[in-house]
Amino acid sequence: MSRNSLEKVLYDLSTSGANKKLFASDPDKFLGRYQLDAEEKVLVRDYRVRELADRGVNTMLTWGFWLQAGKPNSDYMKIMKREEA
Repeated sequence: MSRNSLEKVLYDLSTSGANKKLFASDPDKFLGRYQLDAEEKVLVRDYRVRELADRGVNTMLTWGFWLQAGKPNSDYMKIMKREEA
């Protein structure tokens, strides 16, 4: 597992419109640019923010990643409160 690689992916998605478009059109191709194992790619592709946070990923990045996808803030909060680390 590489927390730094996961954080880089989320940062890149949160700060670049081009990255967001590529991720939306072909997540596997986009994620192939990063040193992530298969499980980490699934966590990002499926927006599994609680599991990303459980791996030590900064929650400001998980939140920004969630919001940039147009997902409701209230859903993020429910997910993050489910199983506190």
